[in-house]
Amino acid sequence: MHSTENRSKKHGSMIKRALAIGIMVAVILGALSLTVFAQNSYIITDGDDVTVHKSYSDDPDVVLDEAGIELSEEDTYTTTYNDGVSRIDIQRMQMVTVLHRGESRVVGTYGETVEELLARMEITLEEGYALSCKAQDLTYDGMVVEIVRRSMEIVTYTEVIPCPVNTYEDPELQPGEEIVLVEGSDGAIEITAQITYENGEEASRIIMEQTVLSEPVTRLVVCGPARQIDEQPDLSDVQVAFPVDPEDGEEQTSIVTETISDGVITTVNGTTYEYYDTITVTCTAYSCEGYEGITATGTLARVGAVAVDPRYIPLGTKMYIVSNDGQYVYGYCVAEDTGGLIKGYKIDLYFDTVDECWEFGVRTCTVYVLR
Repeated sequence: MHSTENRSKKHGSMIKRALAIGIMVAVILGALSLTVFAQNSYIITDGDDVTVHKSYSDDPDVVLDEAGIELSEEDTYTTTYNDGVSRIDIQRMQMVTVLHRGESRVVGTYGETVEELLARMEITLEEGYALSCKAQDLTYDGMVVEIVRRSMEIVTYTEVIPCPVNTYEDPELQPGEEIVLVEGSDGAIEITAQITYENGEEASRIIMEQTVLSEPVTRLVVCGPARQIDEQPDLSDVQVAFPVDPEDGEEQTSIVTETISDGVITTVNGTTYEYYDTITVTCTAYSCEGYEGITATGTLARVGAVAVDPRYIPLGTKMYIVSNDGQYVYGYCVAEDTGGLIKGYKIDLYFDTVDECWEFGVRTCTVYVLR
C-alpha cells in the first residue's frame, strides 16, 4: 500500500516538470518569433535625397526595392548599423569630362575632389597651367574639368573717347532738318591693363592706369521735330470760303455760314455743328507748299489743321472759325500744331499755298468751340 502511493506521487511530479518545460519552450519560441518578425528601421541616403523606410527584411537589395529606389549596374552602396538604425548610403556613378591638351576624357567616379580625381588619372598641373575650377571642389555627374594654359601680359594702348552729342529740338525747323552749331570732336585716353589669357584667348582684363590725352568736345545740334505721321482727324470735307474778287465777278463755291444761333452752326450744304463757347482771336496764315509738313501732334500739315498756343487752346480742340470782317469762313478745324510765334489767343490757319496766306494776311476772327 505504501509503495503504490510513492509511485503515484513520482508520476505526478514528472508530469509537472514536463508541463513546465513545455511552457518554457513555448516562451522561448515566441521570443524568437518576435525577434525574427520585428521591423527594422532604415535611413537611405541617395545624394541629397533621404528616405526613411521600415522593413522586415535585413537584405539591403530587398529594402531598396521596397523603397522604390533603383540602382544602375554602375551604382553601389554601403551599409552601417548604429543605435538600432541601419543606414544605406548609395553612391551613384558620376561621369566627369576632363579636358587636357586638346584631348577629352570621360571618367567615372563615385564622388571625390577634383584633386583626387586628377591624381587617380595621373595628371599633374604643370607651370603655366591652371584648373577651370577649384582643386577641392567635389565632383558631380556631368561635371567638366578643364586644364587651361594660362598666361598674362601688361599692355598699354590708346582708346577713343566718343564726343557727347547734345541735340535741341526747334519746332521752327522741318522734320529731319538740322543745324550743327558746334562740330565737336573725339577725345583720347591712354590705358595700361593686365590681360590674362586662357588657351590663347583673353579671359580677363584689369585696368591698372588711365591717362586722358585729350578731352572730347561736345557736338551741339539743333534739329527739327522728328515725328512719325500719326492717325489724324478726317478733314477731307473742309473747304475755305474766300472773298469774291470784285473784278472777276464770279461766285466761288464755299461753305459760307447760313445761320449761327442757339449753339448750332448750319452751313449752306446742310452740315451742322454744335458749339458751347466763342473766343475772339487774331488769326495769321501759314503753308507748307512744296514739302510735307508735320504738326506738333504728329499729323500731316493740311487745311483744317491749325496752330495754337496750347496754354490757351488745348491741342485737339475742335473749332469753327469765321473772320469778323465777313470776308472769310475758314470753317471746321482742329488744333493740331504749335509755333514759336503763336502766343496767347492767336491762331495760325493752314492754307495750301503761300499766295492764299498773303491774301488772308492777319485778321480778327471769332472761334466757335465745338462739342
